[in-house]
Amino acid sequence: MLQLASAPFDKQDETLVPEAGSCVNCPKRTGFNKLLFPDVRKDSCTSPDCFRAKIDASVKRTLETKPQLIQISAAWNSREGAPLGRNQYVELEVKKPKPNGASTKLSAVQKPCDKMTEAIVMDGGKRGQVVKVCADPTCRVHHPNTPSPQQVERERAEERKRIEKEKLAITTRHRVLATILQRVSAPLKKADLLAVAHYLIGHLSYSQVPTLAKRHKVEAKKDSPSAQELLAKQIIGYDESELSKLLLEISLLDSAYRRSFISGCDVLMEASKRYRVDTDKIQKAVLKEFGSKRNKKTIKPKAGKTAA
Repeated sequence: MLQLASAPFDKQDETLVPEAGSCVNCPKRTGFNKLLFPDVRKDSCTSPDCFRAKIDASVKRTLETKPQLIQISAAWNSREGAPLGRNQYVELEVKKPKPNGASTKLSAVQKPCDKMTEAIVMDGGKRGQVVKVCADPTCRVHHPNTPSPQQVERERAEERKRIEKEKLAITTRHRVLATILQRVSAPLKKADLLAVAHYLIGHLSYSQVPTLAKRHKVEAKKDSPSAQELLAKQIIGYDESELSKLLLEISLLDSAYRRSFISGCDVLMEASKRYRVDTDKIQKAVLKEFGSKRNKKTIKPKAGKTAA
């Protein structure tokens, strides 16, 4: 049921929707028959279709008599040509006086400004109501933090300069990289291997760091640099052979825990083939080692004889 007190149309107007007549004489109004609706305190309409038709007619009539009204929406955003969304206007609220007559500080939406104008709500629960709004984004009363057009232009000019400077720096560095690659020779020198190793260490995953640190006997203590920093510092003393092994180690580290495939091939097993590693022999040795450990756990020492 729809409360008539908040309706935007004249309840006594018989010409708004002629076939419906006025709300005053309408039997579909709860206030018309107190015996049928004894518990309803506020006068309401029980016909949503009629109520909606009167609101539509009221909106049409209001726009015909006041074509200058701004059309606003209860939605936040609005497409081009549609009523202004909530992000494009400030609806001015009427200040309610305190019972004791004490004055209160006006909020931003209660302050009047020289940009105020009337607007009609086109949707939502307040459809058809005419309210006061400020729809000027440059209003210093309701948008005090909005930069001035001159400031916006200055910021845009500064941003264009920044982007241009960044593009210049990036393009230059890419050209430097291309020139370096033209001069790279094989095998890589120690400085090049070290650069690659430092990059890979810096991009190790959280789970890889402690594993690699343990393999290289690096232990991070409390209040000391991280394991990654200690690793990066330690490998400076590695020679070309040790650095080459480190790069391959990092590449194969994950595949030592679980099978990882590239183009359908097991990465670790393919490396073992290249280096002629007898994986079957290693597997048998591991099985034997695990078996010995199990036997030691299952064999219990005989209990000694107790003295009589």
